[in-house]
Amino acid sequence: MRLLLAELRKVWGQRIFALCLAVLAAANLFLLYTGTRPGENSAQPAAWRAAARDLAGLDTAAQQAFLNEKLDLVYGVLQIDQILSYQAVGGYVGVDVRQEYADLFAQYEQAYQDKDYQLYTGDLLVEYGFLSQLKAELDTVAGYPQFLEDVQAKAKQLSGISIFNTGKSGYDRANIDKTAAVYAGMGNVSIQYAPQKGLFTALDYQFTDLILLAAMLLVASLLLRQERDSGMLNLVRSMPGGRLHTALAKLGALAVSLLAVLLLLYGVNLVYCGLTFGLGPLGRSIQSVPALMRCTMQITVGQYLVLFLLAKWAGAFVMGLWVMLAALWARRAFAGWCAALALPAAQWLIRQAIPATSRLNVVKYANLVSILRTNELLGNYRNLYWFDSPVSLPLVEWLAAILYGSLLAGGFCLLFCRGQLLAAPAFAGLQRKAAKTKATTVLRQEARKLFLLCGAAVVLLAFAGYQTWQTVTTESYIDAEEIYYAWYMKQLAGPYTEATRQKLLELNEEFEPIRRLDAALAVGEITEESYQAQMGAYYGLQQKMGVFQRIQYGNLSYLKEHPRAQLVYESGWQKLFGFSGEGDLQDTLIAGLVSCICFSGLFAFEHAGGMKRVVMATPLGRRVTLRRKLAVGALGAVLVWLFTCLPRFVIVLRDYGLCRPFAPAMSLQDYAAIPAWVSLSDLLVFAVLARLAACLCMMLLMMVFSECVGNTLGAMFLGSLAFCLPPLLALSGLSGLRWVGFYPLFHIAELARRADVWAGLGALVIALGVGFLCINWLNEKWK
Repeated sequence: MRLLLAELRKVWGQRIFALCLAVLAAANLFLLYTGTRPGENSAQPAAWRAAARDLAGLDTAAQQAFLNEKLDLVYGVLQIDQILSYQAVGGYVGVDVRQEYADLFAQYEQAYQDKDYQLYTGDLLVEYGFLSQLKAELDTVAGYPQFLEDVQAKAKQLSGISIFNTGKSGYDRANIDKTAAVYAGMGNVSIQYAPQKGLFTALDYQFTDLILLAAMLLVASLLLRQERDSGMLNLVRSMPGGRLHTALAKLGALAVSLLAVLLLLYGVNLVYCGLTFGLGPLGRSIQSVPALMRCTMQITVGQYLVLFLLAKWAGAFVMGLWVMLAALWARRAFAGWCAALALPAAQWLIRQAIPATSRLNVVKYANLVSILRTNELLGNYRNLYWFDSPVSLPLVEWLAAILYGSLLAGGFCLLFCRGQLLAAPAFAGLQRKAAKTKATTVLRQEARKLFLLCGAAVVLLAFAGYQTWQTVTTESYIDAEEIYYAWYMKQLAGPYTEATRQKLLELNEEFEPIRRLDAALAVGEITEESYQAQMGAYYGLQQKMGVFQRIQYGNLSYLKEHPRAQLVYESGWQKLFGFSGEGDLQDTLIAGLVSCICFSGLFAFEHAGGMKRVVMATPLGRRVTLRRKLAVGALGAVLVWLFTCLPRFVIVLRDYGLCRPFAPAMSLQDYAAIPAWVSLSDLLVFAVLARLAACLCMMLLMMVFSECVGNTLGAMFLGSLAFCLPPLLALSGLSGLRWVGFYPLFHIAELARRADVWAGLGALVIALGVGFLCINWLNEKWK
């Protein structure tokens, strides 16, 4: 036990392990966030939580009726919306769409006009896809009793076919009978459906397994490589219990450490997915989860989580044994890491190359990679081909785990006890011709440190590519009413003058046929049936008239109360200023992450190897070096700011346009309280400069962290906690945390339309003050 505790102290007693583990957990959380972040045309996390609340407490039949009713309504309203949108852009010329689709309009027209339906997603097209996915999941688990009956019926049917009784191979008949026998006792399982998005995402996120492999490399480095490379391993092995007992203690430390890492990583997954999408009741049967419906154990979701973590721990320990063996065997650390990664990569290729229905499927599943696919092991049932006999997948994988584990553990202990394990000589380096030195300047040298040696150029290029891809693939959904509204407002944009009034009168003449019909109905010249029949020919015009009346009674009424305002097509400005959605919060998170990676090493670079003393001893090594570092850091912050702002600006210009940029900001009804001398372009410049101030403040804080900690990873970790954790948790569901950090500066244009603008201005003043203090502190350290 004392040896085990001593080995554990080698891992958990070092700050570098805690720091790296925090970085791995943060990387896992960020990858999970980016991997599950919904796009513009996907259901947002709030939709999943709301649907789960509405479905909770209902039995399966009631859940199906509820979803079918909502899906039918959304599909009907969506069809009407698409028909009218196509008509608004010139489609259906000469066709009376109301008559052509009479049944559709009769059933859903009133709901479309009143908009009294509730949407989980806020968009008809997204809502239809979302509800269709929920319905498919519910229908899958609701058909579980029928699935069991089909398994037994198929077994009886196929057992009576002569080809399965007289064939040379007995595998097919045995497979049928074995499958039927396994599912024979599952008839008393109760189904309680809840959306599986959160639970299955948390348990089946493949990047978590890759991060787990990185944690194995880290543990192996602390347990083995440091001692071997320093020569301490031979000293340890010379002690009375320094061979077999120490080897077993190291394997025990590996097992305990991997259990803690697994609990951390999958705990992060479950907490994030639970806050974001919801996990559903943990007391429901595991067969209530559609992706795990074929599980043959009668357990609850909570019990499945416990078994999942234990099985994942066993698979991770077997993989960790190979990593430890490779790290111990290789004379140099780099060769050990390559060998540790080579076997999983080769076995992954084998797994991908062999089809699941192949007669070699035992080879596909009896490898280290398949052992880590725990949901495949516990949540499904499959028989594999083994010399004309079916063998269950769990049996194959558990036997493979025992076999691999025994061989690798035995090989590790044997090598540890009998191997020479000498320290490798110092690496002499690659022989090459000495490079000629060239004259440079402090500014160029600091730029080289930031963009090349610290990797900021690669990060910024990747960030720019990602933002470009997002800009190209983002689509804006514009319905028929928005098309009409944009057409009117772009013609009327500007101050309200006599020319504008005349233009309105001309546009109003288009609706004279509808007014004549209304007047005829009012005086009794036509009947209600005749009115409805004739009005059907003007359905598109009715919708256009509704938009025109919205301008008359909304926009023009606002102008009467605020004479200095102008008519402005405001949709583009509202999208640009982030009046709805989480775009500003996502920009805050991404800008903070890029800043942490780019600027964490600029001052820590001088601390490595004591170069700070050398730099400060040179004639230009103090104030000049500091100023050049601040200059190149400011350039990097400007690039982060530019790549953050441009995508939304391009999308808005492409899809909506920015009408009347020099009109007073109060022309938008949301900005009624802003003085008339402030224009929309002034507000845009103010919002852009506030974002620039946020990026510069992030850069300065990262430089302070880098100088204070003196370590790149340490500075990156502190920056991630300060800049990335609050917006990430806010996006996960803890919305109040969005105000902690730089979000008010990224969101200041939206804050300007309400009393919270003072909070935004206060945040800007605080950011400027923090930046000033950071510069003063760095001056004191480098004076």
